[in-house]
Amino acid sequence: MTIHDALRQISREAGKNFAKEYFKESESFPGSKNYTGAHFESIGHTATPDDQVTATDLLAVQTLSVKVPARAAIGILETSASEVSNLLNRIDPDLHLESIESEKDFDVHLGEQSPALELWRLLCRTGPGLKKWGVGPTIASKIMARKRPHLIPIEDSVVNREIGLGSQNSWLVWWEELRQDDYLVERATEVREHVGHSKLSTLRTLDIVLWKSGEQIEASAKNNSE
Repeated sequence: MTIHDALRQISREAGKNFAKEYFKESESFPGSKNYTGAHFESIGHTATPDDQVTATDLLAVQTLSVKVPARAAIGILETSASEVSNLLNRIDPDLHLESIESEKDFDVHLGEQSPALELWRLLCRTGPGLKKWGVGPTIASKIMARKRPHLIPIEDSVVNREIGLGSQNSWLVWWEELRQDDYLVERATEVREHVGHSKLSTLRTLDIVLWKSGEQIEASAKNNSE
């Protein structure tokens, strides 16, 4: 299964309807959306600098059903704040994953020596002798996607199952599929236009469609097993 395969199994109309439902106004909580994740990009966005991870950013991450542990929050917001800021300063906030043209450029922006991977390692505490603070790929990806939404795909167990990611490098997988053809960008564009969210990134738009599809499949399987 690939990202292309997963999306082709979702009709264009279904994809648009998934996003429409995601951004639908909540009946139970007037003034907010049906899914808290619909506020991921917007909540406090104007008050958060591109080169800093703020408490508001960590709150935004919680709209995607994860919680940044207190120990990690202290590290990100205080003890490692300057290092986080320095790394973000080296990651272009306007860079789109689909605009990276060559393997050499990919290596510069997302490879082993890139500031993006350095930030990932800092968030996940992957260095030798470092005690973990409860941030793994899912939380790290959501923090980075909040700061660089056009560059970093969100890691999510539902979506990862949908696209058959397994143990593959999600940055590389998404980049390789985005550069195959225009299909993924076209699907994202039509969904954005349908729900009126023109600034939503290609990565996030497709993440919503794939997640909603996977959620529906899981709910159906659960009902059938009961």
